[in-house]
Amino acid sequence: MASRLPAFTLIELLVVIAVIALLMAILMPALSRAREQGRAVVCASNLKQWNLALRFFADDHNDEFPDADRNDDGKTEPRGQWWFLPLRPYYIDQPDILICPKAVKKQDTNSSEPWVADGRYFIRRSNECWGRRIIDATHPDFGQWFWSSYAPNAWIMNPQDGTWGAPSGDYFWGKFVNIRNPSQVPIFLDSKSVDAWPHDTDIPDSEENSGDGQGYMRAFTLLRHGKSVNGVFADGSSRKINIKDLWNQKWHREFKMNNPYATGATAMPSWMQ
Repeated sequence: MASRLPAFTLIELLVVIAVIALLMAILMPALSRAREQGRAVVCASNLKQWNLALRFFADDHNDEFPDADRNDDGKTEPRGQWWFLPLRPYYIDQPDILICPKAVKKQDTNSSEPWVADGRYFIRRSNECWGRRIIDATHPDFGQWFWSSYAPNAWIMNPQDGTWGAPSGDYFWGKFVNIRNPSQVPIFLDSKSVDAWPHDTDIPDSEENSGDGQGYMRAFTLLRHGKSVNGVFADGSSRKINIKDLWNQKWHREFKMNNPYATGATAMPSWMQ
C-alpha cells in the first residue's frame, strides 16, 4: 500500500490564514505611511524644480521675475498665464514636476470655458489638480490645457506700468535681490488654484472648502499632506508648512507677520487644528 503524503489539517490551515491576516494588519499601516512619505518626497522634489525654473528665468532676465504683461503687448495676462507660459521653456522637458502624486485627478473641462467646466477658480478636493486653457492665440500651445498641482506666491511678480498690480507695486518682490529674508518668503506651494495673493487679513473657510472665507490664503489651505502643504522658499529650501502657519510666512513686502492668526489672538477653525 502506498504511503500517504503528509497534509495540513483544517485547524492548521486556519491558523496559517489567521497569522497571515495578522501580519497584513500590522504591515498595511506601515506600508501606507511609507507610500505617503514617498509621495511627499516626490512633491517636495517637484517644488524644488519649480524654484530652479524660476531661478533660471531670473538669470536670463536681469534677476526679474515674470510680469503681468508676458509678451509686452500692453495687455495683462489673465488667469495665471503670466507665470506658467514664461516658465514653459524651463519645465517643458520635465513635465512630471507639474503634478503632485497626491493630486492627479483632472477636473471636467468645457471648450467654451478658459478654466474648468463649472467655472470654479479653486479645486474642491485635495486629490485634484487645477487646469487652465491657454488663451493666447499667438502661443504655439493655444487652446491646449495646462494642468498642475502647484502655484506661485503671486507677490513675486514684477508688474510693469499699465499692467495689473502696478498701482500696488510696493507689495511685490519683483527680483530675488529684493528678498531680504529668503527663508521666510514662499515661492511655490501645493495649491488649489493657478496663483494666489495672500494677505495677513485673509480669513480661512469655517469648514474645509466651504467657500465662506475671504482672500487667497485659502488657495494653500488644503489637506493634501495631512494638515500641511509642501512649499519651496526663496533660499531654495523645501519644507512642509502646517496650514495654520501659513499666516506666519512673509508673503509680500508689507505682510504683517504679527497678525491675529499668526499670534493666536484669533483662533483657527477646527478643521485646521
